[in-house]
Amino acid sequence: MPMNLASKFSPKVDERFTRESQALMGTNKDYDFAGVNTVRVYQIDTVDLNDYNRGGANRYGNPTELGNTVQELTITQDKSFTFTIDKGNKLQTQMVMDAGKSLSRQVREKIIPYYDTYVFKKQADAAIANGAVDTVAASTSTAYAKFLKGQEFLGNRNVPDAGRVAFCSYSFANLLKQDPAFMKYSDRSQEMVVKGVLGEVDGCKIVKVPASRLPYGTSFLIVHPIATCAPEQLKEYKTHQDPPGISGWLVEGRFIMDAFIMDAKKDALYLGCCEGTMGELTVSRDEENKLVIDNANHYVGTLMKKAGSNTVAYGDPATGFSAAAIGEAVAATTTFAYFVNGAAVASGVVTVA
Repeated sequence: MPMNLASKFSPKVDERFTRESQALMGTNKDYDFAGVNTVRVYQIDTVDLNDYNRGGANRYGNPTELGNTVQELTITQDKSFTFTIDKGNKLQTQMVMDAGKSLSRQVREKIIPYYDTYVFKKQADAAIANGAVDTVAASTSTAYAKFLKGQEFLGNRNVPDAGRVAFCSYSFANLLKQDPAFMKYSDRSQEMVVKGVLGEVDGCKIVKVPASRLPYGTSFLIVHPIATCAPEQLKEYKTHQDPPGISGWLVEGRFIMDAFIMDAKKDALYLGCCEGTMGELTVSRDEENKLVIDNANHYVGTLMKKAGSNTVAYGDPATGFSAAAIGEAVAATTTFAYFVNGAAVASGVVTVA
């Protein structure tokens, strides 16, 4: 006779690994977005110095009207989620399908990683656009020197020494820890270790970040919080019990946020990249034959295209490529690639039947 063995499900949920937001350490909320979606920020000009003239009418020079520029900060990120938990499913899974715990899990595993990835990409893009990027691969003997080069860049532009944060990949952190110079000059306490801070050099905390949150190929990203305003205008999470049409729970969430690099403070960002492995773009066309890159939010640099199916290696020059943009029409087999300082870091091919 067949033997039916007994089995059961454990009431203890096997939770996935998560971590708190780390990007928050490198941002500020200096500007008030309460009740609006756009804030305009003035930047006031200065004038050149003159040689004082001890005779004549305009001894201080010819006066000119002081000018200004305006930067508009408009929030673009309005994200939401929703799911249901049937009361029968909760009762028949030993009560593990709990609405409150599921909501907390959603925030830990979806909202926080999205926020960090978005902020880090905005900061890295701004650093590249400002020419504050090092594309030379690091080693155990050069990692600390590359970090100091970034510190020097910020220092020469009068960025405050205190308060800087260097977000680094685990790969770069391993190189730093094998660099004798870094181990000699860095300081850290047990409290810093618990928070994921590898060490502190000249007031700059070095924080290890999972590669999935940093832009692809990032070794480290040095920032000062004064450069990035990251408002969280709305964080709303609701749990409805037995709403119309549902025997159970309806959970909804909405998150309105953005990250802005202040024009006058963009020098407080520096990117060390090029870890040496080619990224793979997930490229396709939508129903209107327009380019879609599913994982574009994980890459920085300039998007370019080239006709045909081409093999692109890490660091290849942009020879034969031309400017491209997500959402443009794709009419034939085309290779798309991201370039940082003229060197390829990721590519993918769209084939049109």
